[in-house]
This record gives sequence, structure tokens and C-alpha cells, in this order.
Amino acid sequence: MPTSRLYQQFQRLTQQLGCDEREISLAEVADLLCCTPRNARLLLRRMQEQGWLDWSAEAGRGRRSRLTLLDNQESLTRRRLRDLLSQGQLAQAVRLAEDRLDLLTPLLIEQLGQATREGRQILRVPYYRPLPSLLPTAPLRRSEIHLSRQIFNGLTRRNEENGEIEGDLAHYWEYLAPCHWRFYLRPVVRFHHGRELVVEDVMESLQALRDRPLFAHLARLESRWPRTLDIHLDSPDPLLPHLLAEPVAAILPRELKGEANFALQPVGTGPYRVSTNDPLHLCLEAFDDYFGLRALLDEIDIWMLPELAERLESHVRLGSDTPELGSMRGESELESGCYFLLQDDRSAPLQDPALRQWLTRLLNPIALMARVAPELQRGWTSALGLLPHWRESLPLPESGPVSLPARLVLACFNQHLEFNECASAMSSLLAEQGIQLEVRTLDYGRWVSGEDEDVDLWFGTLNLEHEHAFAPYAWLQGTPLLRRVWGGQQALWQGLTQWRAHGEEPGPRALLAEVQRQSWFVPLFHHWLELESRVGVHGVRMTALGWFDFRSAWLKPEQVAQEPETGGGSHPQAGTLESDGLAR
Repeated sequence: MPTSRLYQQFQRLTQQLGCDEREISLAEVADLLCCTPRNARLLLRRMQEQGWLDWSAEAGRGRRSRLTLLDNQESLTRRRLRDLLSQGQLAQAVRLAEDRLDLLTPLLIEQLGQATREGRQILRVPYYRPLPSLLPTAPLRRSEIHLSRQIFNGLTRRNEENGEIEGDLAHYWEYLAPCHWRFYLRPVVRFHHGRELVVEDVMESLQALRDRPLFAHLARLESRWPRTLDIHLDSPDPLLPHLLAEPVAAILPRELKGEANFALQPVGTGPYRVSTNDPLHLCLEAFDDYFGLRALLDEIDIWMLPELAERLESHVRLGSDTPELGSMRGESELESGCYFLLQDDRSAPLQDPALRQWLTRLLNPIALMARVAPELQRGWTSALGLLPHWRESLPLPESGPVSLPARLVLACFNQHLEFNECASAMSSLLAEQGIQLEVRTLDYGRWVSGEDEDVDLWFGTLNLEHEHAFAPYAWLQGTPLLRRVWGGQQALWQGLTQWRAHGEEPGPRALLAEVQRQSWFVPLFHHWLELESRVGVHGVRMTALGWFDFRSAWLKPEQVAQEPETGGGSHPQAGTLESDGLAR
């Protein structure tokens, strides 16, 4: 590939000479390029080899040679951008393009999909926002949850095929007493920075979670023998292996987890390690010392393309139809979750059940979908409960005259285009009733904390990893926002505690249904998750989070060998890796 300096020198020539054929001496070329005649001759020869110009030299001092520039500056810039993108150098390409999105965007789309570089199989996928926090103990949106699964491991994990809990860092465990469990750790597990995992890493990672409601019953952790961990509880928990499979229970290296940049570039034990993470580019490289089966793809490049957000918001697309590379195949399914409204029991106006029911009837899915863009409507279906197969909604009784507030506050989190449309639809519906809606857009961490006590309505999304009863339980108990907005719902919190400890009914579904019946919880839409991949990209199967397990994807060599050392062969239409969850 031509060097950056060669590109720069040619750009200097085009700026000075244009593209006309002209007579010029070698000395004049050297002056233009600010170098010696010898170096000028060398540069001209290299540019000619690239096909950028034609140089007919005439021997003798003062003899004028013939120079024809065959390429213009824009064409050369485009070529340089393509070379940089094929090498995965997105930041350099953005700097070179400056504000020329019209030039950069088509090249970005062209380079997405499968590629090979120096014999490494690479899959490039687009995304619409940066991912500055991959720390599993931080509030996680849907995509961050998926990525944390690729970077970290817990003691246990959930099998995506059958939903069963199986060993991860622990290969075996024993139930010794209602409040006593023992876990046996795998030997020779290494973190991405090379150090071997020890039981102290596990103990410190779990102890740091004890201030959270889900983990408050962890009384004491001890290791009586090498690679064993005893967990003593304050109360019985027959679902402890399920709890330890949650993303937040990932095991972190104790000496690094407190570092300032750990969230940006974390270190785990998973099949992929983070090599680059900046506002433009997240690069995950296969970890060769992974204790399990080594990932088949060498590298996952996620390119942040906010200028394509509207096109990336709908689905994941890995490739495009081409005669050389084959056709596309797709999967789609309704997410295990929904878009929802929470009515805050700290709000004075919402203490009136008639007002809550009136708002539920007014802000119904059909009315909202009628006021958003058609392309959004195609990806939604009305929700009657938290999950698609939950049919909890009942016809609300028509109430008498309701005292309407003059103003309500709605909070949603940022970097989510669909929220903007929905909030606008809600604003127009309420305005017709004489109610002003203030829409407050928060960063996700602040939104999920529920700190804003003057908010009346909370608009968000949830996407569960599985449909076992523990999933909605973990969402209810583990989400700070819910604790704050439903602080007065004692029956809910007591019921969840009893179900966790003893399996007593009502369980999470019935408890949430009662909250929904009182209009504190209002499900709105289920979202269709879509994943498209070229036939030549193998092992791609959509997960419940709308992504695919990076470990199992692979490329046929003949599909990527046509353009070695380049991005190539894939010219995808942009899609999104983000559909939803608490949170996207």
C-alpha cells in the first residue's frame, strides 16, 4: 500500500499543477516537492508505478520532461480512504476525510462485512454510538451486555441453546446446605494481560456486589482448599447458580478493576480481548489463551457510524448480495422484552389511579404508532405484557372526570433515535388534552438510577437474555430505577423476596401483572430483532439480545481470498446491532 507521505506528495503536485499535461524539469518538480532532484525522481517513479501520473524524462541539464497527472485529488483521497479503511485504520480515515461525509460514508459501507488481513479473518460490523463503558458492574445496555459476554466470564453461565445453567469459571458446584454452596474453579485460567486467575479474584469480585439487592445475602466467602470457593448466605437461595450467571457477576482482575480506563478497555478471561476502544472503533481480538475453545474469527471490528444512525437503528446486516460472494439469509424474532412506560409513585398527580388509567388509555400503542415514521411502525407490535407471550393487559374501566395536570415530565435515555419519535408522539397526544409534556433526555447511567425525583413518567426498553423466571426477577430486583419509582409497592418487593428464598407464589410474572393492573407499569411495543448474514459467513445465529456469538462465526477461505490484505468482498447495507434492552 502506498505510504502516507507518497499520498501527500502527490496531493501537493495536484494542488500546484492540476491534471493537465505539461513540460517541466526535474529541478522544478523537486522545488514543488521540497526535496532533492534525486528524491524527486524516486517519488515520480513510485507515483508512476501506482498509476497516478505519467513521467517521460528527458536526459540532460535544463531539459524539460513531460508530466501528466492521471488522477485528481478527490479520486486520490477516495483511494487513500479505501486503503486506510481496509487496514482498519478508521480514525486516520476520518481525519483525512475531515468533514467530507459524502466521500467517506459510501466507502465505510463498502468496507463493512468480511475481510482478511495478513491471514487473519475479520468481521466488520457497523454501530451507531460509542461504547465507552464495558464494565459489567456498571449499568449495562443491551449491546454492552452482549459484549461483556465476549470479554468476561462468571462462575456459571446460561446455555443459549437449552437455557440450562452450566459451568464457566467453575466446572462443578455443590449444594451443601440451604445457606452454603461450594464451587470448584478451573485450573490455569488466564486473564487477557497474562496473569493466571486465582480464587482471590473471584472473592473480591463477588464481595464488591454485596451492596446490591440481588447480592445482599452474600454473608461470607472463603477458600479452604486451592481452587475452591465456599459461599455462605444470610438466607437460602436455591437459584444461586442462576444469579452467578448474571452479567454483573463477571470476575475481574483485582489489581486492575479500579483503574480509571478499565471501563473503556477492560481485562477479562473471555474468548475476546479489547485491543482498541475509542469513539470511532471497538476492536476485539481472539484471545489465544482462552480456557475454552478458541474463537474462530480472529478479529471483530465494530465501527461507530453516528451519521448513519437512521439506517443502523433497525437490524444487523453482515454483507450484501453479490454474485461473487453469495446471497443473504436472515433471521428475525420478537425481542424478549418491550418498550415501556413507568408511572412514578413519587409523583403527586399520579397518586390518583384514575389519572394513571387515563394516561394508559391515551398513550396506547396504536395511538403512538399512528404518529411515528412508517419505518418504525414496521418494526413494532403492540405489547400486552413484558414478554411477547404474556397477555396481562385487561380493558381499563372508563373512569369519570379526571383532574388533568397542566404539566408532566417524561425521562428517557439518550442516543436512541426511536425514543425521540415516541416522545414526540406522546407530546402531541398530551398537548391535544391541554397537558404540556417536558421531555428530559438523560445519559443511561442517570436514567437507570432514577435520581430525578421530579419525573412523572419514565420511558425505556428492556431486552432479557432468556425467559426463565429468574430473568424478570433479576430485572425487577436489580434495577435501581424500579426501586425508586415503585418504592411504595411493598407487596411487589416482599413477594419477590419470598419467591427467591422459598419459591413461594406469586412469582415475578404475577407480581408484575398486579403492578401493571394498577397502571404503574405500561407495556407499549415489542420490537422485531433482525440479523442478516451472507451465506458465506457461517456459524451466525441470532441470540436473544439481537447479536450473534462471536466465538462461533467463521468465514470460508474462498470467500475472502479474492482480495487478500484488503477489506473486501463485502458491500453491506448498513444495519444496527442495537434494537433494545434495558437498555440499548
